[in-house]
Amino acid sequence: MTLQLSSTERNLWFVALLVSIGLCLFYGLRYSLSEGVWFDEALTTYFIGLGWADLFHFIARYEANMALYYIVLKFWSMAAGSEIALRVFSLLCYAGALWLMFLPVNKHLGIRAAFTFLILALCHFYLARYSVEIRGYALALLFMALMWFCWTRIVLDGERHYWLWYALAGLFAVHTHFYIALGIFCLGLMALPALKSRGDFGRWLGAHLVIGVSFLPILAFVVFKESGQLAWLTAPDIKSLIYLGFDYSGAAPEASKPVRFGLLFAVGILVVIGLLRLLYSEGGIKVRGNRLLQLWISALVIAVVPVGIVFLVSQFEPVFSTRFFTPFMPFYLMLAAIGVTLAFRTWALAPVALAMLLLALSAHAYTHREPNRWAEAFGFLANHCGNNQAVLYMTPRGQAAINYYEKHDPTGCDLDPLPFKLVPENYFKGPDEYPDQLEGLNQYRTVWLVMTHLSNPERDKLDRYLEQVESTAGPCEPVFTNVAVEIHRCSQVGIREVTKTP
Repeated sequence: MTLQLSSTERNLWFVALLVSIGLCLFYGLRYSLSEGVWFDEALTTYFIGLGWADLFHFIARYEANMALYYIVLKFWSMAAGSEIALRVFSLLCYAGALWLMFLPVNKHLGIRAAFTFLILALCHFYLARYSVEIRGYALALLFMALMWFCWTRIVLDGERHYWLWYALAGLFAVHTHFYIALGIFCLGLMALPALKSRGDFGRWLGAHLVIGVSFLPILAFVVFKESGQLAWLTAPDIKSLIYLGFDYSGAAPEASKPVRFGLLFAVGILVVIGLLRLLYSEGGIKVRGNRLLQLWISALVIAVVPVGIVFLVSQFEPVFSTRFFTPFMPFYLMLAAIGVTLAFRTWALAPVALAMLLLALSAHAYTHREPNRWAEAFGFLANHCGNNQAVLYMTPRGQAAINYYEKHDPTGCDLDPLPFKLVPENYFKGPDEYPDQLEGLNQYRTVWLVMTHLSNPERDKLDRYLEQVESTAGPCEPVFTNVAVEIHRCSQVGIREVTKTP
């Protein structure tokens, strides 16, 4: 579908697109850099800092789920390992994914729908955050977008040579996040009806056999090794689906009710409008041979069906978390973009501008929530630490986060880690393997406690350590806290006596 824009309308769309890019960078990259890494990002920074042998050992033992991401990011970090460089890698993956999704929408529904999709995806608070996350979700979205792009070329345009690219994309995709297999399952089933008269069943079968065989090790790892690692999750209910609907619509939990419900209902209504306009596009209901409707259904299935499957599975083994659905969220926004374009046509930019305002308000509220990351925590420790001091960590990720910032911006304090230094052979030690008593406490004037997301066994072990620390170094008092990190200082010397001066 080709829709010509006047020079004035084209310029207005470009301005809106530039503004949305600015919002994405401001509420995504700027926010993440100011707040720093969070719990799981600390894990990533530690992984890619290992040697190759240790990295492959960790992948095999702990998180084969994102194996490809760690390997690719390891290569990237060898050239540029700063926090902004690691986040830019994810941002480039996100940009590539949006471009791959932009192309079919532009080809079949026109430039207005394509621009609308880009603007909604760039202003979306959740996608803006995960577009720069030091985790594998942006890379997973890139491969999901590549597979959908190949699917549209095969099914809608009849270009059979894309089967090779489809198979290669799927081969790599399942090694970025195992949930991508759900999207591939959806695409595979949707392709079957269109292949009956084309003689492409052999290519379809071959491509999915290659992808399936590649996925088997990941499936075995998730079932037998990763089961139980998500113990912090609970079985979802209907409320979980409603909250996910808010997230899909770009409505942050911290936003006001008018903004949240406005986005939820507006996006939902536009999705329905898009479906009705496609069904009645030729004066009556037409399903067979309706390529635009096929494109719409493919986006709906990718956005919704994985959620339904995970919801059912999570009734027995909880694995339901919003961030796991990040690779599927943009497809829901695509449905809204189609609805806007078909409903308002030449006036589509007006509701898009309103949507940008609501999404910006939502993102603004999200970025002004209580801090829950490590940059401020490390800054506090760096400004108040001194010589002859130690830090007690009860989780490896806490030490990994501090070590990452120490590597790029040394404190100069040379803090000794307790109960042991974070090295590969110590990473997987549980609290029951920690020493019963801390050694060498007499040599420290001050001991810092850095705590984050402690399990009950870790808290029990900490209680035993606290008795020893307070009897040796001095009484402990909380000196810093945010949603995720808590720092206590144990010393006979007052904090003002050792605080660094500018």
